[in-house]
Amino acid sequence: MKHFFITLCLLSISLFSSAQEEKTALLITHYGSSNPDTRALTLDVVTREAKEKFPQFEVREAYISPIVRRRLEKQGVYKDSPVDALLKLKSEGYSCVLIQSTTLIEGSEMTSVRRDAESVKPFFKEIKVGNPLLYTVEDCEKVINILTQEQPGKKEDVIYVGHGNQLPSTATYAMLDYMMKAHGLKNFHVSTIEGYPTLESALAQLKETRPKQVTLVPLLLVCGNHTKEDIVGVWQPELEKAGYQVNVRMQGLGELPAIRKLYMEHIEALLK
Repeated sequence: MKHFFITLCLLSISLFSSAQEEKTALLITHYGSSNPDTRALTLDVVTREAKEKFPQFEVREAYISPIVRRRLEKQGVYKDSPVDALLKLKSEGYSCVLIQSTTLIEGSEMTSVRRDAESVKPFFKEIKVGNPLLYTVEDCEKVINILTQEQPGKKEDVIYVGHGNQLPSTATYAMLDYMMKAHGLKNFHVSTIEGYPTLESALAQLKETRPKQVTLVPLLLVCGNHTKEDIVGVWQPELEKAGYQVNVRMQGLGELPAIRKLYMEHIEALLK
């Protein structure tokens, strides 16, 4: 009902918009996080750097996850959904919007953002949606270069653990793993919590390289509940049970300046 009322108002506003000066906004869409410390290290930094990099635009942010938004509301923190953020921008006279998501792959969250943009497209002169971090082969090459800059010690392997899903897009993680091996980076592995490659496939790879020590690293934008509950809570004890010394690097991808720079490059691609 709320969206229906706003829609009617927007239809009225659009009758007069042609006479107004065109205004462009940049909307950053995050999956979201209910942890304030994690947000401060990652999501907030991406949004702030976007404001600094693109001062010509009004920069807003939205959280994709309804669960995260509800948790934040209980903390007294309010974040717009992508649709609400877009409707607000239209009501404020913005006719063009660039949308850049901080999602990693073309999964369900990215599909949701594209669907939201399509649903309000008639109200805007132009809406352009950028691609997730790992979209092209070139994107994957750049991310691999960042992730493998720091070489592991002797008899040490590094496993990057992503979220994964049950959709075809989970193959992006398998591609990353394959590309690392193709570059001769046999001590680096990529696996997932809910997709493929699995924990079992990671264990099979470790039998080939036979390290004494394994470092688990979140292949996640934020170091939050999945790191604590899945990587520390499940992966670490399973690997230790298999006889490996295990460390966990408590760091989200969003904490790496080089990764955040790639998102800025994706925004620049929208401008071309």
